Parts: sequence; structure tokens; C-alpha cells
Amino acid sequence: MGPRSEPGPVDLHTHTTFSDGLFLPEDLVAEAKNRNLSGVAITDHDSVGAIDRAVAAGKQHGVEVVPGVEMSCNADGVDVHMLGYYIDHQAQDVLDFFENVRFHREERARKMIEKLKELDVKVPLERVMAAAQGGSVGRPHVAQAMVEAGAVPNVEQAFRRYISYEGPAYVPKMKLTPGEAIGFIKQHKGIAVIAHPATYRNDNAVYTAIAAGVDGIEVWHPDHGPRETSHYKEIAQKNRLLMTGGSDCHGGRKYNHVFLGEIPIPYRYLAALKRRSRAIRS
Repeated sequence: MGPRSEPGPVDLHTHTTFSDGLFLPEDLVAEAKNRNLSGVAITDHDSVGAIDRAVAAGKQHGVEVVPGVEMSCNADGVDVHMLGYYIDHQAQDVLDFFENVRFHREERARKMIEKLKELDVKVPLERVMAAAQGGSVGRPHVAQAMVEAGAVPNVEQAFRRYISYEGPAYVPKMKLTPGEAIGFIKQHKGIAVIAHPATYRNDNAVYTAIAAGVDGIEVWHPDHGPRETSHYKEIAQKNRLLMTGGSDCHGGRKYNHVFLGEIPIPYRYLAALKRRSRAIRS
């Protein structure tokens, strides 16, 4: 018998309807199977509500589902995202924490709607909440409601003209430092990985996260070209950090394109995450 072959590629960054994705958890896992992925990580924004449903679907379809979350934090005025893999997502204090974040996200949406109103852009709160489908409310839901209200022709224009970081209707998220996010993830036996570092446009946030004890860097991402990928791979290797990657799939919300599995990550990177997780829990 020859050597056992490695499982197929994985996608370690995806979103469902529990944050700002368009796929139900079960549908995302089924689509991962259709795209010949052997594993997929559920990393909704500030929400762990989709994980159990996705895990159940994974058992049905033969897809390994990695429990995760994408936490929003801020470093010197820069919006930074931290991925937490294998976090104890059923722990009551974890659920309570994200319920509090959910409340702050809804308050943020209300404030953005008020700012839009001052700009003569009327967007009903009900439409924003309907777009969120009970999930964690974010700017994509505000943008979708703006399109439905006829205020802008598409989601991209909503961001570009109104709710980008520099936009007149932007409202910052709940304040959480990278160190606090990393500490929370590790407190709950998770693995902390800084998400899509090239999007921050400087590496101060990356080095802040490294100093705070981050476990890894998301090296492969749709917003990373070959130069950025090589750069963050080098930083990860120099600092002996785990490397991850994924499509950041939102189910077609971004540019009407699904992205799932289009950045195929070799299974060995998931295997490294699993080894680290086992070491943490042993």
C-alpha cells in the first residue's frame, strides 16, 4: 500500500447569514462539498451562532467544519480583524460576550441611519434588520437597505460614497484592541490569527498583534496579490507563526461573486491548526 494521500484543499475564512454572508450554514457547507473542499472554517463576524448547524451539515456531507469567529478590533484608529479558530463557542461567557457585541452592532446601525438621514438619504431601520436576517448587523446590511431604498445603484456605491471608513456616514465599531481580542480567543482555548493584513495598508497593526501574542497570520486572501502573500509569509516564518488563508466568502454579497474555494489552501495548514489546538487543550 502506498503513502496515504493528503485530504483535499480547505477554505479557512467564510461567512454565513449569521453575520453578513448570504449562505445559510447548511448551504455553505453543501457548496463547499460541491467545490471539492475537504474542510471549511465558519468565521462569522462577532457571531458563533452558525457553527453547530454547519458542523451537523459537515457530518452529512463529509466536509470537515472548523469552528471559528472573526472579531472586530481597533489599533491606533485602524479597523483590524482577528480570526479565532477552535474557540469554545458553546461556553456561556462566549455567548454572552457576542450577545453584547450584537447589541452594540445594532446601535451602530441606528447611528449610521441617523447620519444618512442628515445627508438626505432615508433608509428604514426595518430594512437593515431584515437584510441581516437575525444575524450580526454590519455595514453590508446597511448598504443592501440603501440599494433597496433607491439611494444608490449598488452596494459598492453605498460604501464608496457613504459608509467606507472615510465616508460621511461611517460609525466606528465597539472598541476592542487586538490584544484584548487575542486574550479573549486564548482564554477560550482558541487560536488567534490576524485577518487579511494587507487591507490595513501598513504593518503597525500586524506587529501590534504579534507583540500581543497572536498565533498566526492570514497569508492567502483575495485582497493579497503575489507581493503581499510573499511579504506576510516571510513575516509569519520569521516570527514562527501559523499561516492560514481563505476566500473570505460572503456568498455573493461582494461583487456578486461567491469566491468560496477560489484560494485553495492545502490541508497541511489546517492540520497545523489542529495540532496547535490539541496542544492547547492537552
